[in-house]
Amino acid sequence: MRWLSLAISFVFAFSVVSVAYAPVTLPLVYVDPAENTANPCETFTININVQDVNALYSFGVKISFNRFVLEVTNVAEGPFLSDVVSTAFVYKLFSDYVDVGCTTLGASPGVSGSGTLFTVTFHVKDAGTSDLDMFYSVLLDPTLTAMPHDTASGYFYTTAKANLVRRSAWPEHHHYVVHKDEDYDGTWANQTLNAKVKNLGPIDLYVYATFEIVRDDGFVATVNTEVVLVGPNTIVNLSGDFTVNSTHAGKYAVTAKAMYSWTGSYFTQGEKTKSFSFAVVP
Repeated sequence: MRWLSLAISFVFAFSVVSVAYAPVTLPLVYVDPAENTANPCETFTININVQDVNALYSFGVKISFNRFVLEVTNVAEGPFLSDVVSTAFVYKLFSDYVDVGCTTLGASPGVSGSGTLFTVTFHVKDAGTSDLDMFYSVLLDPTLTAMPHDTASGYFYTTAKANLVRRSAWPEHHHYVVHKDEDYDGTWANQTLNAKVKNLGPIDLYVYATFEIVRDDGFVATVNTEVVLVGPNTIVNLSGDFTVNSTHAGKYAVTAKAMYSWTGSYFTQGEKTKSFSFAVVP
């Protein structure tokens, strides 16, 4: 019996310690779904949800987005507060974020639980990507005291995009001797940089390749190819000239990137990059 009493005491003491040190779960305000996709001229809607909140009286949330890729077409109050109490719901649109607020009207103990605070509908203006960043949020209880909470933002991308084809960027000459170039006029010549870019579909896209060039002494330059319109699932060969002369001797590191756009006015970088190098000799 003595051993049994000791065992029971130990279990009870362990349980008390476990309860005392159990992590506190904070309410969560989050974008749902977290990952979103659509193509130019299409729309999609996100929910701004709250989870495990206690006595929510009012809230304020700001969400930013890429204004070149997305624009807000509608903001609507969700049912979490409005289905339980009378509310005043307001929002204001800016070029790259939306500011939303809501408060309970009259005396109220607040609303507890989980649900949708509001929804935001976006129109897709161009091919590309955008964070749906909840950069500000506040939850207030009936005493208008701010409630600690966590947040989780979202992300958007179009399935329409372009990328470098694997192992597809290279210089015309890995060891470039300036005075041997047939176009050398005594002052300058061109080292041609090449890349293959693929439109992954499903719509036509404007694409170009860009080369970021760094010499071993810190000299930096950027070369862009021409912009071309490419059909879905089509690979295009692109090239750009890097002008050099006898004073440009050195080793060069190059990073090639694909850029794409539906409108041709705003370009998004493709996911893949390709690095290569070459040397210039007078």
